[in-house]
Amino acid sequence: MHRLLGLFLAVNVFFVASFAQAQATKATPKAQATIKSLEKKITVDFKDTKLGDIIDELKDQVKGVQIRMDGKGGVSGNRKLTFTGKDVTVKEVLEGLLKKEGLCYGITSNEKDAYDGSIYIRVGTEFGNLINKK
Repeated sequence: MHRLLGLFLAVNVFFVASFAQAQATKATPKAQATIKSLEKKITVDFKDTKLGDIIDELKDQVKGVQIRMDGKGGVSGNRKLTFTGKDVTVKEVLEGLLKKEGLCYGITSNEKDAYDGSIYIRVGTEFGNLINKK
């Protein structure tokens, strides 16, 4: 009986923790729109191009998307990157540009954050995660 009760409690703790985590990482409407925009196909040809200029070009090609850099975390707009792609998704462009540089991106998902729905480039290896901290 004690084993059954222990198993029941363990399963409940697991489900409560899983539910809380799912709620914490639920995408806001703006984050959902950004996630959808990452599937847009574009053509780019960046050769030793500054990250700041790349961001400007991506924002021109994908209207309404906000892209920010973690300047305090070591991401410089002057860093030069290279990537060429024809009819590739924005997601493929970002991953192709950033991965080899030790950079990644997340998507801000917090309705209380002025940058809700923005793509946030930072140092790291995880792509497309939702960021819900302000």
